[in-house]
Amino acid sequence: MNQKLLIVMLVLILALAGGGVYLVLREAPEGAPGPSENELPGMVTKAGTLKHDETWSGEIFVSWVEVPENVTLTIEPGTVVKFMYSRDYKNPDKGSLQINGGVLKAIGTPEEPIWFKSDASEPINGDWEGIFISDSRHNNIIKYSIVEYAYIGIQFWTSSGTVANSIVRWITAEGIYMERSNPTIENNTIYGTGFNGIAMEQFNENVVIRCNRIENNQGAGIHGEATKATLENNVVANNIFGITFDDYSEVNLKHNLIENNSEEGLHFIVETKGNLIFNEIKNNKIGIISEGSWLTAHNNDIYNNTEINLQAFSMQQLDVENNWWSTVDSANIGENIQSDQEVPYEPFLTDGVVDIPELVFDYQDVKKTELGYTPGDPEDMFPYIYDNEDETRRVIKKIGENLMFGWSLAWDGEYLWRFTCAGGGELIKVNPENGAIVASFPNPGIAQDRGIAFDGQHLWINDFSALKVFEVDPANGEIISSFNIPEMGSGSSGIAWDGEYLYLVDWLRREQPGAPLYKVDRQGNLIGTIELEEGGGASITFDGENFWVTPSGRGIHKYDRHGGLVGEIYAAAFGGEAIAHDGEYLWVLHRTQELWKDPKLYQIEILNDTILLEN
Repeated sequence: MNQKLLIVMLVLILALAGGGVYLVLREAPEGAPGPSENELPGMVTKAGTLKHDETWSGEIFVSWVEVPENVTLTIEPGTVVKFMYSRDYKNPDKGSLQINGGVLKAIGTPEEPIWFKSDASEPINGDWEGIFISDSRHNNIIKYSIVEYAYIGIQFWTSSGTVANSIVRWITAEGIYMERSNPTIENNTIYGTGFNGIAMEQFNENVVIRCNRIENNQGAGIHGEATKATLENNVVANNIFGITFDDYSEVNLKHNLIENNSEEGLHFIVETKGNLIFNEIKNNKIGIISEGSWLTAHNNDIYNNTEINLQAFSMQQLDVENNWWSTVDSANIGENIQSDQEVPYEPFLTDGVVDIPELVFDYQDVKKTELGYTPGDPEDMFPYIYDNEDETRRVIKKIGENLMFGWSLAWDGEYLWRFTCAGGGELIKVNPENGAIVASFPNPGIAQDRGIAFDGQHLWINDFSALKVFEVDPANGEIISSFNIPEMGSGSSGIAWDGEYLYLVDWLRREQPGAPLYKVDRQGNLIGTIELEEGGGASITFDGENFWVTPSGRGIHKYDRHGGLVGEIYAAAFGGEAIAHDGEYLWVLHRTQELWKDPKLYQIEILNDTILLEN
């Protein structure tokens, strides 16, 4: 019996002796690391679903803990929560804290913060999954806490709560991520993430982000899609992008300092409404980019951006009067504005009006270990790419260097189809031999592409944000027709064609056993649903007999037409975000590290898709 399982069993025996069982045992996968030898004395191990309210203190080791409805987990100041880590793609289960309908109260103090961290003696980013708050419209609180070395630091899904006076750092993807949620994020320090500091993707309402310092992140400091938010008194600096909002978002920004970001300080694209007042936007490569949106900016200081202060194209509305542009020379102001329409920048202010006070926090940025790099750097140690061959599959080729990460992939019998980047860009046809772009078309109006299918004549593109599926002519890239997706409570994350019908992945329930797959005709009429036995994934394809779903479980699942699990193979790299089948081989578009320009299209030969079902 391994040492970790013995410890968990002892905890359960003690709980029984004390008159109550508080956890349901879920054994860690074979080979998963337990707490290190020098940390065993005094450490309490937690694993499974809490049955009653609990209070944690001291040193806690977590393999996986769920807090269900009507249960509250309270974590006391000074508690150190160490999560089981894994860097093995064949045993990908990692420690996590999942608030599934329950309540989390993690409230430390400036002198005694709560630590959420990896159990590894030499931790790296992505060692554990993170804190996941789902279906919890309660007053969840994470305050005076340090969250480090996770894949995503803190997630809100259809939930509420507050993250305050905390530090989130050294994260593989996003520091704080949310969908269909409305948390308040205030007085935090967020840095060292491999992508966005804060990401609000899909249908968030009334999010408040104020008084945070968000810096040195590889993506945007703050990013939103299909989201309504208020941003006040934040410092967003030294990221690749400053603040970015896309896809039908509405955002009010007041008294924010946006500076020294290596690309744009702000952008608003795809029918987004941005309202700016009393912000300082300086020393970015580009001050503001806005396309196909509404932008109102009054009483801001917009200056010293190295390439240009404002780019605005195909605008629904543009009003940038009464701002300070660092000069009283009207011609000089105009030279630093690019647009395909007249820009109403006069009258302009003759001096700066914005004074952003320095953020002062009542906590210290204390560290017990140091990562030594920013996730996403070339030195990043997270295992993004796996073995070329194992007992389940073999990578035949990797193509598409410089094509970037994406969410869509289809096979038309000769070529691959995708977009140039995730959530937008041009529609492109790709040579499967070498990754060369054979043809490209302007984006036909897809806000958030999440899957492409080919029916023998036309492409069917799923738009996650618009909640629609578009029929597109591959000869010219133009939209022929569209239909609304069936009511899922959110967008669909993938689409497939079986020769007669289209199939749509339910994004919200995709990871649950019995996850529904919606079967529709080309007019969008719902024919029925298929329940996927072991859950779904982000993308789906059909090989003529079976469905393949990725990412799912340890990699890629194969289902029959009735949703029965009939095969599984390991993934070939991190994040299989789109999948297609060319009649003989699978093609998977991998995330790896989102911003890297490595080849992300993998052609994969299945060697044995039943061996994992036997284990």
